[in-house]
Amino acid sequence: MMISVALLSASAQTTRTVTHRYYYYTSANVYYDEESGNYWYWDAPSSQWKMTQTLPANITVVKSPKYMVHYEGDDPWKNNAADVKKYKVKKNGRVKVKLRD
Repeated sequence: MMISVALLSASAQTTRTVTHRYYYYTSANVYYDEESGNYWYWDAPSSQWKMTQTLPANITVVKSPKYMVHYEGDDPWKNNAADVKKYKVKKNGRVKVKLRD
């Protein structure tokens, strides 16, 4: 019986997801994890999201507004469609935050 309890406990621990805090840079469409130092950006030539610790020279986030987003897991870009909608960049470069759908 104790072995069963130990196995169930171990199983529950491995399936638990952790919520991470990421910064989302709206104008560059980039996510940043301050804890790991990793960036996620959309790479148009390969049509996929890429993770790196140094962004390509053509992507700048220094003066870009950023917003903290919370995501359970290690792939914050999976909520990108919702984040783009929520943090819409207007033509004048300002961001309009949509708080509710």
